[in-house]
Amino acid sequence: MDVIVFEDAAVGNLEPLTNARPACELTIGGTTLVEVLGHFGPVRCGLRPRLARHVAALAGSRAALWGGSTATVPAARPVSSHGAVLLVVNARVVPSRDTLVTLRTLVEQGHRAVVRRERSIAAAVLHVAADGSGSDRAAADAIHADPATADGRLDRLGLPDADAELDMVAQVHEVVDWHERALAGSLAVQIDSGRYRELRPGLFVADGAEVAEQVVVREGPVLVDAGARIGPFVCLDGPMRIGRGARVHPHAWIRAGTVIGAECRVGGEVEASVMEPWSNKPHDGFLGHSRLGSWVNLAAGTITGNLKATYGPVRLHTPTPDGGRSTIHTGRQFLGSVVGDLVRTSINTSLPCGGRIGVAATVGGAPPDLVPPFANLVVPGGERTTAEQASIVLGRMMARRGLELHAADRELLAELSAAAAEDAVA
Repeated sequence: MDVIVFEDAAVGNLEPLTNARPACELTIGGTTLVEVLGHFGPVRCGLRPRLARHVAALAGSRAALWGGSTATVPAARPVSSHGAVLLVVNARVVPSRDTLVTLRTLVEQGHRAVVRRERSIAAAVLHVAADGSGSDRAAADAIHADPATADGRLDRLGLPDADAELDMVAQVHEVVDWHERALAGSLAVQIDSGRYRELRPGLFVADGAEVAEQVVVREGPVLVDAGARIGPFVCLDGPMRIGRGARVHPHAWIRAGTVIGAECRVGGEVEASVMEPWSNKPHDGFLGHSRLGSWVNLAAGTITGNLKATYGPVRLHTPTPDGGRSTIHTGRQFLGSVVGDLVRTSINTSLPCGGRIGVAATVGGAPPDLVPPFANLVVPGGERTTAEQASIVLGRMMARRGLELHAADRELLAELSAAAAEDAVA
C-alpha cells in the first residue's frame, strides 16, 4: 500500500528544527516518522517547495542535507496491496511504537476514517481501488499529486472519526518530551527486528560495529548501528542508540535518553539529547536535554544549561510585533537548547536553558535564548552569515566526511538565507 505524509500550518511551531528539514525527518525516540511508516510500503513525503527543489536537484546522488533519502516516490495513481486503502499521515505525528500499532490496526480494519488530535488531522484512511474506482479516488489523486493540499481535502471529505488516538507534536519543546516517552518502545521495535545481536547484557550491536572491551554499559538497552565505533573507557547508560558510522571518543559519558545520529562525532558528557546526522560534539563539555540538527559543530568547552538556578520550569519567550513578548510554559524542569541545522559555536560557549538557535547561526560566549537564523554573534557588530559563507563552511565539513557540496546545497542555503532576511524585516 502507499503512504503519503503531509505538513500542516502548525509545522512552523517546530522551528528552528524544521527550517531546513521536513518534520517527518525529525528523530524522535530513536527513529523518524518516515522510518516508521516504511513498515506499510513506499512513503511519499510532501515537502515544502524549497526542500522539494533540494531533493530533486540531488536526484539520488547523495543524502539530503538533513540526512534523509533523496529517492523519490513517483506521483502516480496509488495502488494498495489491500486493493482499496491509502494511508495519509500528518508529519507531526510522533513516530512511536504506539503510533505503529494504531496505524496498523486502522489499515487492517480498512474502513474510511480520520483520526483527529484537537483541531488537527493526524491521519486518514482512504478508499482508492486499483481499478480507478473508490469513493475517495479524486481526493486521493489530488493529495498524491500535491500533498500540501492534504489537510484541506481530507477535511472536506467528511470522513467518520476513527476510534483511535495518535500523539502529535504541537510545540518545539514537545519534541524533547515525546522523544523521552517514545524511546524505550522504539528501541524495542529495533531489537525485535533481528538486526542486532546482544554482545553483552544490555548492549546490542549491528554487524560491523566496534565497541572497545573497556566500554562500560551500566544499564541497557544500548543499540549500536553498523560502522559505529566506541572508544575505550566510555560509560553508556541506556536507553540509547548510537547511529551508523558514529564515533564516540574515549572517556565519554553518554547518559540515558540519548540518540546519536549517523556519522556524528561525540565526546564529553551527553544526557537525554538527540544529535541528527553528521553533527560534532567531539570535545569535553555538557550537552543535556537538547536537540542538535545536522551539520552542527559544538566547539571545545561548549555547554548547555538544562536546569534553571531556581529549579523552576523553563519558559520560552518570543518577541511580538508590538514590542512585547509571548510566553510558552513548557512545564519542563530539565530543558536545554534546541539547535537548528548548520549551527556553529565558538570555544567555551554557554547555551541557555530553553535556547533556540536558528539555522546556520554562529554563537559564542553566553548567547541569548533566541538567536535568529544566519546570525553571527561572534563577529563584532552582529553581522549576518551570508549564504555563500555558510556554503563554504558546509563544504569544508562535508569534505571531512568524504562528501561533496552540491549546487543543490548552495541553492537551499540561499533560499533559507533569503527567508530569514524577510522574516527579520517583517
